[in-house]
Amino acid sequence: MTRYENFNEMLFEAYCKKSIINAVKKERNKKISRWQIEQSLTTLTDAMLYTLATQEDETNYAKGPSHVFRIQNMTFPIYDRKLGESLSYLLPSDREIVLLYYCAGLKDVAVAPLVHMSRATVCRRRKAAVRHLRELMEGPT
Repeated sequence: MTRYENFNEMLFEAYCKKSIINAVKKERNKKISRWQIEQSLTTLTDAMLYTLATQEDETNYAKGPSHVFRIQNMTFPIYDRKLGESLSYLLPSDREIVLLYYCAGLKDVAVAPLVHMSRATVCRRRKAAVRHLRELMEGPT
């Protein structure tokens, strides 16, 4: 092999190596940017998941309860459609606190061990969830 051929071979190897490194970096950056946009399924509310699962024309609205929530082996039918939809936008843990407090009639002290939180946390999250529910029910002003 001549000196010129050796030089060309080294140059080609360096080019291939750099191309591979750049391709790996590009894919890694794609994954990072995609990770920043995507949400975990655990952070999505039921309403968000429902809109992902069905199209509007596929939805059948029954004349009975608009939404039925099952929490702690209890069933809570919600007949007001707007309230049911608003409840479905809450995070599952906040919805559980609100339904146990208002529908089951339990106090914060009784709800706390059921949801594995302190009484103060249950009280704070319930008040924030009710504030959020009120905003959802009243709509944009």
